[in-house]
Amino acid sequence: MPVVLVASRQEAEVEAMLSGVPDGVDLRLLPFDESVPTNVGRRVGMGAELENHLEGVEVVFGMVREADFPHADALRWIQQPSIGVEGHMYPALKESDVILTNCKGLGSTQLSEQAFAMLFALTRRIREQHEFMKEKHWERVPCVELAGSTMGLIGLGSVGVAMAARAHAFGFRVLAVDPEPIEKPDTVERLEKPEWLSEMAAQCDVLVSCCPSTPESHRMVSGDVVGRMKPTSYFINVSRGKVVDEEALIEALRANRIAGAGLDVTYTEPCPADSPLWNLSNVILTSHSAGSSQFVRPRAMQLFIDNLHRYVNGEELVNIVDKQKSY
Repeated sequence: MPVVLVASRQEAEVEAMLSGVPDGVDLRLLPFDESVPTNVGRRVGMGAELENHLEGVEVVFGMVREADFPHADALRWIQQPSIGVEGHMYPALKESDVILTNCKGLGSTQLSEQAFAMLFALTRRIREQHEFMKEKHWERVPCVELAGSTMGLIGLGSVGVAMAARAHAFGFRVLAVDPEPIEKPDTVERLEKPEWLSEMAAQCDVLVSCCPSTPESHRMVSGDVVGRMKPTSYFINVSRGKVVDEEALIEALRANRIAGAGLDVTYTEPCPADSPLWNLSNVILTSHSAGSSQFVRPRAMQLFIDNLHRYVNGEELVNIVDKQKSY
């Protein structure tokens, strides 16, 4: 039976789920003597050096960074406890036979909810009215009705599909681009390859980024794409900051060439203190928290446990990442 290392430590109630691992597995927890729980259900603090605990380990639940990888002499599978895999896209791992799986599909609900929360905060002027509340000031403000509008989705993976379902329910016409030959869901009117992005952006009242960070998606929301957006349109990003030409977006927001943006991610994170995004009145900025949910850590742990049963039974794992595509 394999030696399994839990390198991404979780809160006690989540780690209690590990009682469900297959019988006979040599289960080890990365020592974490001084740690505190975070608001997303995992623990951070003073942990042991991973490289000192990889010898003989076949399976890792957590992150194996490039500097640690040479010490992983028996490694065959990494289960990443989140969706984005940029941190694992270093040459040694990409060129190896080590299987990488992620938590694709486990964040679609909360990510799509966050996207709509930011969109409605912008169109219903929630931030301004919250300021009125603090001042005990009563004033009606003009707002934007969205039913009947057009939403464009950049990426139609699990998050994009969840966005499309919710947008359709709100009465949006939904368009999308995606590089994969996927079947168009009924909630999407038109699905094209990413080359159609600029043309799609010109039709949209709301443009939403739902795609992973890859070499191909880097700054794909370019100055040209932003420049084609309507002056009354909104841009929402709950995926990765590096898919956006942030300078072009900031310029458009400053000049009111688009109506606003809801950004859970930025090109550099944490968002630098001198970034104009902090002070733009037509921006809602959140701290890469769209994936947060009271359910996400238990879901990730259950996925790992289920995958571990598949692994020891010689079955194909769920959510295998194509390391050459980075998703």
